[in-house]
Amino acid sequence: MRAVHKRYLREFIPAMSAYVLLVLLYGVLIRRTEAMPWRVVLAVLPLLPIVMVIRAIVRVIRDQDELERRIDLEAIAIAAMSTGFGYFSFGFLLNADIGLKFAAADVAIWVMPCLFGSFGVAKLLVARRYRSHE
Repeated sequence: MRAVHKRYLREFIPAMSAYVLLVLLYGVLIRRTEAMPWRVVLAVLPLLPIVMVIRAIVRVIRDQDELERRIDLEAIAIAAMSTGFGYFSFGFLLNADIGLKFAAADVAIWVMPCLFGSFGVAKLLVARRYRSHE
């Protein structure tokens, strides 16, 4: 594993672990917290590690070689467009009132995890395509 990817894991894993911990904490405490300032703090806390995850992703892309950057660019484009299209389509279905009942917050909170997950899948597929052309 190259140094750039080791650094990425050293930045990504603690940030993602902190995110999971803070989301769990949020889930437990938000129902018990009535004061608005504390509710705001609880809602914003999980965002801080995600900023660190984004920073780690940008840094690893910036420091990779040209082929790795190209793979990541294609994967990000595929992930962004497929996630956007999926949520766009889901919005139309919800607006059509076909029996699906979801609160906007329940839908919106999954955009970033879906984007990250679809990026991971797209990166595997794009990298495999480039390897098969070698």
